[in-house]
Amino acid sequence: MNQLKSIKLYNIYYLAVMLGYTLMMFCGWMRPGVFASVLMLGVAAELFFRKQIRISGTVDYLVVMYLVYNLLSVIWLTRNGLPVSVFAEEFSNSILPVVFYMVGKTIGDELGTYYRWFLVAVLYLCLIGLVLYIWAPQFYLDFLMNGHISKADASTMRVRMCSLVGSTSLGAIACYGMLVSVYDVVKSRKNTIVGIVLLFVNFFFAMMSNQRAAMVVAFMVILYMNWLIFFSFKAVKVKYFFVEIGVLIAGLIGLCIVDLDAVVKIYRRLVSLPEAVGQRSEQWVVAMDTLYNVWIGNGLGANGHKALAYEGAHVIADGGLVKLICEEGVIGFSIFLFILFLVCKAAGKRLKEYYVEIGIIAVALLLSIGSNILSFQLTTPIFWFAVGRCATAIAEKKSEREVSV
Repeated sequence: MNQLKSIKLYNIYYLAVMLGYTLMMFCGWMRPGVFASVLMLGVAAELFFRKQIRISGTVDYLVVMYLVYNLLSVIWLTRNGLPVSVFAEEFSNSILPVVFYMVGKTIGDELGTYYRWFLVAVLYLCLIGLVLYIWAPQFYLDFLMNGHISKADASTMRVRMCSLVGSTSLGAIACYGMLVSVYDVVKSRKNTIVGIVLLFVNFFFAMMSNQRAAMVVAFMVILYMNWLIFFSFKAVKVKYFFVEIGVLIAGLIGLCIVDLDAVVKIYRRLVSLPEAVGQRSEQWVVAMDTLYNVWIGNGLGANGHKALAYEGAHVIADGGLVKLICEEGVIGFSIFLFILFLVCKAAGKRLKEYYVEIGIIAVALLLSIGSNILSFQLTTPIFWFAVGRCATAIAEKKSEREVSV
């Protein structure tokens, strides 16, 4: 009973949300977005009562400024003819998760616990998705028809693995899971084999999502983690790097023998990425040309999917960074970039402590070139958690200066 009382809501947030998505398959009244918003408000209340909300330092004030700026953007959003409901839905998806910035900043010794719970949630999402992908029951196909697939049959569903949340979110979550999997490997040199196995398990699910951006980023994460583990931090002997290369080559040869079409399919998806960016750039140019005000932007939600039904709206379906520029303007986007610059600059000097968080931020930004990852309620909290964690590097540097003086 005491162990249950010690479990904090922000640690089990992701697992609770995944269970909410599971319930949605069977209960029409379940709204995972509303459920996640309530949980985030609960996290905010938990932080408040535990006295973990502490505003001090430049980055904290910039985050508050960013939050207030987006709140105020409802003024010019509505003046441009869009309803408050568009703002409210976008706020719950992309700005309310900023609460996890403070979780990351105050997590302290619970970091390992947070990541382990997060990994449990990721593996639950991926494994249940794999079971449903193979089984393909009709109730699951009908569930995916609500925005994820165009036809409720197994062949259409198996074009890409969606699990419970859609292939875009699944691909992003799997890439985050790759980074979190090796936290213990470098931090304490424990669970090395388990960590590396989970790294490649999450890599497999990123491939199964069949999302081009997620697939490319997953390969980049593999390179990043190999460089850190074997060469930069020397957490594992270099000889095992060559063992890994041998296993990967053998696995690729085996896959070519068993299912060459799958290899060709992955290759074609990867090499088509530049073409996809070219196609999206036309949409981005149109959106930039129709800005109401270049300095303050169109207002939060003005270029999101929720504005699709309203006249005059220019929805950016794929391109989260361009969407941010259009909605927040030069002022809001500059605040956002300055926050990331400050935290990544400080954390980069302590890479061994913050390599996971820097990786999460980089993955989110890379994926946001071609998809709206920072507007997805499922994928945004872990991003802001990583920003908050990196912000602690600034406080630590300041403390060291005071001690040295």
